[in-house]
Amino acid sequence: MTDHPFVQAVTAQTFDAYVLRQSQDVPVLVDFWADWCNPCKMLMPILDQLASEYDGKFLVAKVDTDQERELAATYGIRSLPTVKVFRRGQVVDEFMGALPESSVREIVERHLDRPADQIITKAQDCLDAGNPADAVALLSEALDTDPTYLKLRLSLAQAQIVAGHAHQALDTLSELPANEAMQADVKQIRARAEIAAGGQSEMSAEELTARVEKDPNDLAARLQWGKMLLSEPDKVEDALAVLIEIVRAARNQPEGEQARQCVIQVFESLGSGDPRVGPYRRQLAQALN
Repeated sequence: MTDHPFVQAVTAQTFDAYVLRQSQDVPVLVDFWADWCNPCKMLMPILDQLASEYDGKFLVAKVDTDQERELAATYGIRSLPTVKVFRRGQVVDEFMGALPESSVREIVERHLDRPADQIITKAQDCLDAGNPADAVALLSEALDTDPTYLKLRLSLAQAQIVAGHAHQALDTLSELPANEAMQADVKQIRARAEIAAGGQSEMSAEELTARVEKDPNDLAARLQWGKMLLSEPDKVEDALAVLIEIVRAARNQPEGEQARQCVIQVFESLGSGDPRVGPYRRQLAQALN
């Protein structure tokens, strides 16, 4: 391995110092490789070239899996090459195989600090202080100067949802290229925006509640009521119960299909790791059978 100021071979003994600590300041790409692996040898010069080009904005750590079997096992390496991206001590991204230079560059760019990151932090402070309009203004202005930054666009969409502008959030997300539009975090935020947009009603929550109490068979009102409940984070389970009951009662009617689609959106917005998804997914399946 050639000497390189931003590329270093690491072992179990030096991993913490070179990878975990330095990833507090810059991204560190850990390349798990082996000498017998031809794709590994194809990837190495690409990583070296990019490390030189970016001049220390990210580092590369090389782990010889034949020599560092325990380290490879710790990070679940089953295919070579595998590259894991560390940031602030945690794995935040990874890829396998000898990707082309353009694809590796895209992954690197995804994790480099950008000027807009400071604006995102300021906008989050505004949201925490209950000022979503200020957050939207800051992020909108930043997006004009950095329109391709996915993290910035997602932050703007989330702020727009909090500010009550769900349709604007959907517009913000509609401008993403196809490869980014299908990412899990994008789909999750889009689902939240669709739910928020669908929960908007000309009637107040009190009016909808009264209408449902007067006529429990008014499926249109119950559907709108369930959607409105979704706008309140602490009432998501109440909303799911309402919507699934509509699916059960109106399986062959438009309201039943709309309720089913809304429940699917909720699952997507919560993410597969949310403990509520599994039980309610089973309830939905029972309601459909």
